[in-house]
Amino acid sequence: MGTEHLLLAAVARHAEAPGAATLVRLGVTAGNCRAAVANVVSSGSGSLGPEDAEALKALGIDLDEIRRRAENAFGDGALDAPRPQPGGAAGRRRLRFPRRRLPRSKGSLGLPSEVETPSGHIRFTQRAKKALELSLREAIARRDRHIGVEHIVLALLRGDDKISAGLFQQLGVSPGDMRDLVVADLRPAA
Repeated sequence: MGTEHLLLAAVARHAEAPGAATLVRLGVTAGNCRAAVANVVSSGSGSLGPEDAEALKALGIDLDEIRRRAENAFGDGALDAPRPQPGGAAGRRRLRFPRRRLPRSKGSLGLPSEVETPSGHIRFTQRAKKALELSLREAIARRDRHIGVEHIVLALLRGDDKISAGLFQQLGVSPGDMRDLVVADLRPAA
């Protein structure tokens, strides 16, 4: 579980909660948040952007030429990520975590209750652990006796990891300005 999941949970599941409500009021919805997560995670997992290509070109490495040569040697799409095959080998693998069905009355993470979800321990990325630590610091600084959605949102806006920064950029949100707005919205409630 990464910072992208924390942000998505705040907006999708707790849109009316302090902190998340500010994001929603300014146009961050569950739908555009999911799209931003998909864009950032897919582009951040090993693919290079235009700035990276230009930097490598300055060193004499032409990514377009490398792709062309790889496709000439190995076929079109040789460097593309593999697409999952329905019913293929991945479908026959044993799952690391056993799956369980949720009660029909309640879904998990906004999913219908028929969708199976992993049970057991869910690991947090270092980024998410840092965001949760920062949310604790936010709660302590505000003299709150709990860690709420507002503290997690403030921590994500305060964080400096690439995934969160990319998410906020995709969503058209300036973390510094948004943080000021969230804090301002929390003042009357305090």
